[in-house]
Amino acid sequence: MAADKTPRVFLARHGQTEWSINGRWTSITDLPLTAAGEAQVSRSAVKLIGDGMLIDPVKLALVLISPMQRARKTYELMFAPATRRTLLKSKAIVTPELTEWNYGDYEGLTTKEIRELREKQGLNVKNWDHFRDGCEGGE
Repeated sequence: MAADKTPRVFLARHGQTEWSINGRWTSITDLPLTAAGEAQVSRSAVKLIGDGMLIDPVKLALVLISPMQRARKTYELMFAPATRRTLLKSKAIVTPELTEWNYGDYEGLTTKEIRELREKQGLNVKNWDHFRDGCEGGE
């Protein structure tokens, strides 16, 4: 298969939110981007997206977007001007499959606060891993 025909997958994380500034766990809380977060995305887009660049909108087959406003705004900013979004309209899909998993009782807390809460509840603190052990009241 020729190099220009090889499928590629690009993953983009949303820009900064208020909770990412202070290390709060964010999953289902629908926070907007901060002004700095919007600027981060716009700066990245200028360097990565455009005709003949790493991400060429004409060559994209599919764009999957989380329904969270921080992700949707990131998409809008990455593919500004609106002409690019028009080009991608039939290829861009907002899907709940990309919603972050639910942090439950830990939503909005810092890692330190979570560890204190777990210790207070008599739960494993030292070896706790949220991917392996899950989150109380969440996934």
